[in-house]
Amino acid sequence: MRKHLLYLLLCATSLLPACTGQPKDFSKGEDVSIFPDYTGITIPANIAPANFLIMDSARKYITLFESGNVKVIVKGGKVRIPMGKWKKLTAHGDITVTVYEEKAGRWLKMNPFNITVAEDIDSYISYRVISPLYESYGRLSLNQRNLTNFKEKVIYANTMASKGEQTQCINCHSFRNWHTDNMQFHVRQYLGGTIMYRDGNLAKLNMKTDSTVSAAVYPSWHPTHDYIAYSSNKTHQNFHTNHTNRIEVFDDFSDLILYDLTDNSVSVIENSPAEFECYPSWAPDGKTLYYVSADMGDPDEFNKRGGAVMANARGTFKYSLYSKSFNPDDRTWGKKKMFYDAAALDSSITWPRVSPDGRWMLCCISTHGVFPPNQEVSDLMLFDLKNGTYRYADEANSMKSESYHSWSSSGKWVVISSRRGDGVHTRLYLAHFDPENGRFSKPFLLPQKDPTHSWKFMYSFNVPEFTVEPVRVSARVLASFIKSTEATPVHYTQKREE
Repeated sequence: MRKHLLYLLLCATSLLPACTGQPKDFSKGEDVSIFPDYTGITIPANIAPANFLIMDSARKYITLFESGNVKVIVKGGKVRIPMGKWKKLTAHGDITVTVYEEKAGRWLKMNPFNITVAEDIDSYISYRVISPLYESYGRLSLNQRNLTNFKEKVIYANTMASKGEQTQCINCHSFRNWHTDNMQFHVRQYLGGTIMYRDGNLAKLNMKTDSTVSAAVYPSWHPTHDYIAYSSNKTHQNFHTNHTNRIEVFDDFSDLILYDLTDNSVSVIENSPAEFECYPSWAPDGKTLYYVSADMGDPDEFNKRGGAVMANARGTFKYSLYSKSFNPDDRTWGKKKMFYDAAALDSSITWPRVSPDGRWMLCCISTHGVFPPNQEVSDLMLFDLKNGTYRYADEANSMKSESYHSWSSSGKWVVISSRRGDGVHTRLYLAHFDPENGRFSKPFLLPQKDPTHSWKFMYSFNVPEFTVEPVRVSARVLASFIKSTEATPVHYTQKREE
């Protein structure tokens, strides 16, 4: 009797090659429709299960996963692969997926699709969770996801320190060399300051000085020395009622500054009154800084015409890519050099990010402005710094907005912020990169335990950053520190030039 009950219980589960295995008799079907689209993708060997939803209409579904001599069968239209079974599949290499659908009393074997299994990816990724169109930050958090499973934790949430109408914006989290023992992010408005976490110690800094236009904004940690390059921006928003781009985010002023962690000082990198400098990004050797800048011409005439507000409203404010040499030992700068004149090509370039091997640089190209997430269309452009060539990364782009992007520590994976799903919510997509030929694999949506997550979660993910380890300071400790600590002022020092 007990054996009979055990047999019935096993037959009721979703994993059974015996009594509920793949059908014996079937006809040939067509391509299967699934969400997320995981057909023909390349995944890391250590990624969490690529769960998906079968979008075809059928009475029953059976999905067969095969890798080497490992077979896994999952029943139902919501395909959720058990973690242990998934790890056995990825350990054996590439996976073939076959979906069987029962329609009108007969089984159809849909065309199989393949999932290529490649190198491991960094185990963690951190991102900001925010309302989809960035109009408000009543609920805003920095979160961390373990890519090898579905565990997510809050690094810090603004609700932990907000008080009534006194609210916070938190942004621009970043890490040094993919490690979390050096981390920073900004808290704006209530209890504001730049939060610095270094080797177990916390600091809260007031980065605004009488010689800079604002506090620090977009960061880039120096890879070998105790510096952080920042932009210093006064940011403005326009809201449209009848435009495909509902929001325009732009700068009224923007310079570049260097923060020296050893003596708590800031100095100017670039602050031309005729330029709007933004988005600094170090080369891996720390001897070159890339950034973008928009030339406004004569500042007085520019302001007479309505300044940045009118320039952005007309789509005429365009950023080009520059570089500057840097000696990290004595903190001296060379002259700026034009690297890519996007404005001359009637485009705007943003967010330069150099691969860990120093050969490739990934940027974002759009029609105008400095904040592509809010534009209907923007694309990724890839520069080969070795050969001096560049191209649109068409295999990674979509018909919607691609924006913030980051390299993994190996340089073989990228994470892309994209609105390719519904045109409104920014989601995170992963893509394999071949550093030999400079090609991306098909980007795929970050796997979730529930494959319908993207339909149900009405928030956006942005500013994704890979790390090789988890953030170890707790949200509770961060909140207590932010609430109890006054921001320490930084002091201003003169720029050093060659």
